[in-house]
Amino acid sequence: MKVKKMSENLRNLIRSYLQSRPRNTAEIVEHARANMDGTSIEQIEKLLKNDAQVVRVDLVRRSGVLSSGYRICEWATVDWMNNNRRGEQ
Repeated sequence: MKVKKMSENLRNLIRSYLQSRPRNTAEIVEHARANMDGTSIEQIEKLLKNDAQVVRVDLVRRSGVLSSGYRICEWATVDWMNNNRRGEQ
């Protein structure tokens, strides 16, 4: 029961964080870890992929100090997407 409650709290935390604008996976992980103890990257990624109220918007490039960069997902809520279509802003 405790795991289910934690997952629901994490889901609500992520949805709340995504209300104002889309965020990439790294930003979401950082926010979740700052606000909830014991949150794993795998847990967050699984939640993002399986939450019907969260959609993958795009792949964005994240630059690294030691590498030329890599691509990570950007996420938004369905409500944000319906109210703020890209190109209409």
